[in-house]
Amino acid sequence: MSTRKAIREALTTEIQKVPGIGETGSKWNLWDKCQRFPAAYTILDSDEKEYAPTRSKTVKARFRIPCVFKSETPEDDFDLLYDAIETEIEDDPSLGGLALLAYVSGCGNFATAPEIAGGVYVRNIFVDVEYRHPRAQP
Repeated sequence: MSTRKAIREALTTEIQKVPGIGETGSKWNLWDKCQRFPAAYTILDSDEKEYAPTRSKTVKARFRIPCVFKSETPEDDFDLLYDAIETEIEDDPSLGGLALLAYVSGCGNFATAPEIAGGVYVRNIFVDVEYRHPRAQP
């Protein structure tokens, strides 16, 4: 398993610890098929690599967590979920020793998706992760 995949799965595990969370996962093509709300998915958004003279790498990756709500008060529900995800990551910022540092760095705008599950709200949370790995590992 690649380091990147291990970190994505570790983030998903942290999100699964949030009380009252519906669906979670790390497959980007499933978020629009959710049936249990709120739902949150872990997707690699971008990464930058810095190579050391030893040919090892430091990677700064940004993960996007699309949070999906079906609610009369999506703003309030988002605030609760945002705080809960941030707390879970703050409790283990090394993601079990995989990362140098992981933290919630912000959120995106609300969007609506009326064609999904009878109409839902979607808002992204961004998690930045810095990690190192030796040469020849993705």
